Amino acid sequence: MDRIQQKGASDGGGSRLRAAPGPGQEEAPHEPGDLGPAALRLYTRLLEHGPAPAAALAAELGLDEDAAERAAAELTRNRLVARDPGAPAAPLRAVSPYTATAELVGPEESALRRRLEVLERTRARLSSLIPRYEEAYRRGADTGAVEVVESRDRVMLLISDAAARCTEEVLTVQPGGGRPPGYLERALPRDLEMLRRGVRMHTLYQHTSRYSAGTQEYVQAVTAVGAEVRTLGELFGKMLVFDRATAFLPVWDDPDAAVVLREPSAVAFLRSVFGHAWSLAEPYGASYTAATSAQLHDAIAARLADGAKDEQIARRLGMSLRTCRRHIAELMDELGAESRFQAGYLLALRSHGALDGAGPAEAVPEPAPPAQAPRHAAAGG
Repeated sequence: MDRIQQKGASDGGGSRLRAAPGPGQEEAPHEPGDLGPAALRLYTRLLEHGPAPAAALAAELGLDEDAAERAAAELTRNRLVARDPGAPAAPLRAVSPYTATAELVGPEESALRRRLEVLERTRARLSSLIPRYEEAYRRGADTGAVEVVESRDRVMLLISDAAARCTEEVLTVQPGGGRPPGYLERALPRDLEMLRRGVRMHTLYQHTSRYSAGTQEYVQAVTAVGAEVRTLGELFGKMLVFDRATAFLPVWDDPDAAVVLREPSAVAFLRSVFGHAWSLAEPYGASYTAATSAQLHDAIAARLADGAKDEQIARRLGMSLRTCRRHIAELMDELGAESRFQAGYLLALRSHGALDGAGPAEAVPEPAPPAQAPRHAAAGG
C-alpha cells in the first residue's frame, strides 16, 4: 500500500477510478472529471476521522488493494490528499479543497488573467484611434468608407467582429439555393449569439433553398430564438448589413474577396433595396406554397423570354440544371410551344396581355431557321 503516493504522483489522470464493487453489485458510473465513489469515500473518511495509513483505510472501507490505490491516486492528482514530506509510509491526510484549487487552478487562472489584460490593452490602443477615424471621415477623407478585402480569412474575421459588435439588426441575403453545410455550421453559433443578445435578424433565401435539409435545420434553429427568414424566386446578390453601419458585398470576379462598405448613404440605399425585396418575399417553409411555385414559374418564364440558356437560368434561380430543364419543359407544355423560340415569343405576348383571346399556340408562326443552322431542341439551352 505504500505504492499509493508514488503511483498517484506518476498517474496521468486519464483513467476513471472507482471503488471495487461488492459481491453481486455493479460498479456505479460517474461523470468524466468527477471524483469516483471510492475516492469520495476515502476523502470523506479522512475528513471525518483524520489521517490514517493506507492499509487501514482500505480495510476500513472494504476496498481491495488495487481499488484503494486508484482512489488514493485520484485524490493525489486533485491535490486532495498528501503525506508528510520524506515519509512514504506516513498516513494519508486530507487537504482543503481551497488549497487544492489554489494549487491546480491558480497558475492557469493567473496566466489567463494576464492574457486578458494584454487583449484589453490591445483593444484600448486600437480603440483610441476611433475618434480620429470618425473625425477624418466627417471631413470627407477617404479613410476606408469603401474597402476591398481580398483575403477570405480576413473577410471572415471582419464579419465575426461586426457580428460581435452588432447591437440592433443584421440583414442577410443568401442567393443560390441551399447553403453549404460547412458554412451553416460556422454561422450558426455566431448567429445564435447575436439573437440571444436581442439583435434582430432578417434573412432572404431563394425559394429553392426550401428543399435543402441543412438550410431547413439552420432556419429552424435561428427562428426558434427570434430570427425571421423569407424566400424569393430571384435575389439581387449576396449581402450582409450590420447595424445600418457596415455592409459586406461580393467581388464579382473573386469568390474569396469582399467589398466592405461603411459609407452611410450607400448602406442606407442597400437597406432600402433589402426592404423592398423583403416586402415581396414569402415566409420560409420546408416546401413550396402556391405563391412560391407561381413566383418560381414566373421567374423561369421571364428568363426564358429573355433568351437565357438553361445553365444561366439554373444558376440564377439556385437550382440544378436537371430541375431547371424539367420546369422549362412543363412551361412549354403549358404554353403549347414546340421550341424555346416559340415559348419566348408566347411569353413576350403574354407579358403584354396580347395572348388574351389568341388562338392556339400552334398558330404562332415558327420562323424558319437559317439554312446553315440546325433547329434547336426545345430545352437544349
